[in-house]
Amino acid sequence: MQAQAGQTILLASRRPGRGRLLSYGFVLPAATLFIIFIAYPILWVIGQSLYARNAVGVLALSGFANYAAVLTDPTFWVVVRNMALWAIITIPVQMLIGGLLAYFIERHTQRLRGFFRTAFFLPVVTSVSVVSLVWVQIYAPYYGIAQEYLKHLGMVMVSSPIGDPKSAIYALIIVNIWQWTGFSMLMYIAGIANMPSEILDAARVDGATGWRLAVHVVVPMLAPATKSLLLLGIIGTLQTFPIVHLMTGGGPNHASEVFGTYIFKQSFVLNDTGGGAALSVIVLLLALVLSLVQIVLLGARLTPASKERQ
Repeated sequence: MQAQAGQTILLASRRPGRGRLLSYGFVLPAATLFIIFIAYPILWVIGQSLYARNAVGVLALSGFANYAAVLTDPTFWVVVRNMALWAIITIPVQMLIGGLLAYFIERHTQRLRGFFRTAFFLPVVTSVSVVSLVWVQIYAPYYGIAQEYLKHLGMVMVSSPIGDPKSAIYALIIVNIWQWTGFSMLMYIAGIANMPSEILDAARVDGATGWRLAVHVVVPMLAPATKSLLLLGIIGTLQTFPIVHLMTGGGPNHASEVFGTYIFKQSFVLNDTGGGAALSVIVLLLALVLSLVQIVLLGARLTPASKERQ
């Protein structure tokens, strides 16, 4: 069998045209799926963004009028502010709390380690609809759990935080942090498990214990997990939709609007498919820019060994 396989490879190498066709055959399924499910929808949305409905409701070519309408809409900039707050608050807080949980669970628990892992990861696998329903009840102004805690502090919540334009986005951010911190914890647990024990033992011999060991040894060794969480956090921020749609619908008065709910309203509620498509293209370009920034700052750099090979 090995001899026959070797002869096949040798024949393919002697016939470059046949080997090239064989390589194209391996790539063809993935390329076909990419064209059908990614490339074509993107091109279709870009094409739709150049059309708008006229006075009689018929789509007509409008050029870049949809983009100008989106960029001059004050609601768009409210959404940008909300997305910036979402990313700036949720990503660092989730990584910080998740890292602390992972460190204490892995280093200071033995028998109940599995229980704590499951308990903190449970919100991640819980249905978004269930999470939304529970937190709406928690935020209820008269009988919610949050109200009961505030009473002990001598405070009274007159209205629900998700019903107040000043606090709606922050109330949703708290829910998002609660739900996804367990994922950050799991990523850091995997990173801690892959740490070489020799390095930790050497650090302890040198006198690094407690917080000194965590800050100067453990945190730098968890850099790959931190970079991955940062990348996934930005992607998750741009994809935020269900928790906002179910709890506030982007209200009140667009105070908690995000890209997902804004695109949904433009395309399916207001039936402005051109405006929704233009907004989708802008979000796509923003995602591409953020991806390039992350590649430049966090990774995809040539190592000295790879440079020498080139």
